[in-house]
Amino acid sequence: MMLLEKAQRYAIDVVSGKEITTKEVKKQCECFLEDLEKQKNEDFPYYFDEGEIFKIEGILRLLNFATGLGVVGKPILEGLWDFQAFFLCNIFGWRFKSDKKKYRYRDVTLFIPRKNAKTFICALIIIILMLTEDNYSEFYSICLDRELAGEVKKAMIQIIQASPAIEKYFKISNTLSGKIVCKLTNSFYQARTAEASRNNAIRPSAFIADEVGAFRDYSNINAMKSGQLSVKNPLRFKLTTAYAIKDSIMLEELDYIKKVYSGVIDDDRMFALLYFAEEEHLWDDIGLYQANPLRIEENYNEIIDNRKAALEKPSERVEFLTKHMNVFVDSTHEKKYIDFLYWKKCEVESIDLEGKEVVVGVDLSLTTDLTAVSIMYKENGIYYLISHGFLPDGSLANRREKFDYREAARQGYCTITKGMIVNYTQVEEYIRNIENKYNCKIKCIVSDPYNAMQMMESLSNDYEVILLKQTYSNLSPPIKQFRDDVYTGKIKYAKNKLLDWCMSNTTTIKGRTTDDILLAKENQNKTRIDLVVASIFSYTQLYLKNDSVDINKYADIEFLTQLWS
Repeated sequence: MMLLEKAQRYAIDVVSGKEITTKEVKKQCECFLEDLEKQKNEDFPYYFDEGEIFKIEGILRLLNFATGLGVVGKPILEGLWDFQAFFLCNIFGWRFKSDKKKYRYRDVTLFIPRKNAKTFICALIIIILMLTEDNYSEFYSICLDRELAGEVKKAMIQIIQASPAIEKYFKISNTLSGKIVCKLTNSFYQARTAEASRNNAIRPSAFIADEVGAFRDYSNINAMKSGQLSVKNPLRFKLTTAYAIKDSIMLEELDYIKKVYSGVIDDDRMFALLYFAEEEHLWDDIGLYQANPLRIEENYNEIIDNRKAALEKPSERVEFLTKHMNVFVDSTHEKKYIDFLYWKKCEVESIDLEGKEVVVGVDLSLTTDLTAVSIMYKENGIYYLISHGFLPDGSLANRREKFDYREAARQGYCTITKGMIVNYTQVEEYIRNIENKYNCKIKCIVSDPYNAMQMMESLSNDYEVILLKQTYSNLSPPIKQFRDDVYTGKIKYAKNKLLDWCMSNTTTIKGRTTDDILLAKENQNKTRIDLVVASIFSYTQLYLKNDSVDINKYADIEFLTQLWS
């Protein structure tokens, strides 16, 4: 089969390094090739349906290109690029063994820059779905801009009208809000602007959120998803280029996808192809190939000309980086703290604290947020770390971050306390029980003088408590050294997906006049880094001796009130 052959060739070329692309695309290709083998195992829940791909091939033989260099009038099957075939094969080929009509992939993302046939792919997907899904299915595309909302419909009309064999089976309305109806299945497609209030009374079998990089909230997408609750086989597509905005929901989506690829989050029903120039290749040809998988020489020549202009004219750089290199320009001001692959090399199954003298780091959150306790000791130049989180049950329903805290609690990585606020009594009990539970000795407890004054005052009656304000002078040296120790294998941490997730979120910000760094604060409750902060607190007292305040010497309420005010 031509379509499958192209898909497999693309995956093999990517994995072998012949095809220049991103590590995220490489990971998706590796999964594809591995899963083709895994499907032979009885306990693997999915299979690749070659019969369905054969059916899709038949449709693509009847559909013709309406536009494009050197392909107008030719069957789409023959002119599809390998990466496009790979995209289609994964969407339509993978099915549940228990229900062959049910797609494996429910959430599909294509992050790709301008001039890479994104609108064409949108149109093609919807036409295929209209011809193959159940009768009376509804399909939509949503976009913030009215004119852009009509681009997918325009591309669909062009393909249909360029394909005599199937044109007679479609009824086309030329108005923006008018429907395209498939006479064979009585299914229809409609383009809509992304206004949540207008998308509540529909029942989409599939929808495409087009140019989702321009979306600043999820209200319109959530309205579409709510309409799929009674749909047996819902599909959700997010397709976009990058934008020059800092609060795009696509930044959160990209972060989630990368965490799935790195193993922080498990989600085998997500499929994504992320094409963008990596930071070190923003201005070279490697970045050009990473971001632009449509291998058309005329396009590359135009992009190279635009790159030259952008290098000479600062005013054109934002447009070049967002639309050709596919980078959210406002997302590059923060730097990732640690390469996550190196961090995972530090993971061990468990750590024995028996007989050790440990430092306890505590990151005390606001009452509704994540609180963290880390335990660390040093032996023979190696740092050993255990970390644990606490958060209130009442906050879970409204949290924006995409992390399964309940599953983390089941695995012992965090404790979910009852109510709407963090139960500091339970946190204190956990700390006080460390010595008995692990048969170790607490050397000191390190915390930022910010929250839970009463709890820290109580602990200071029995332990040395060190208050460490989060300033560049206090934390920049240990933050840098901790990172170096990760890269040189001197950190060992007990397996903990919540700690992994926090580390994958962690970025740094640089001082204005120095090379000092601090860990960047969380952004609008989307991500958390608390377990990393608590770990750094512990590390400060093992890596070098800092000037600090001993609460035992000043444990009166007047002093504490001034200190925490």
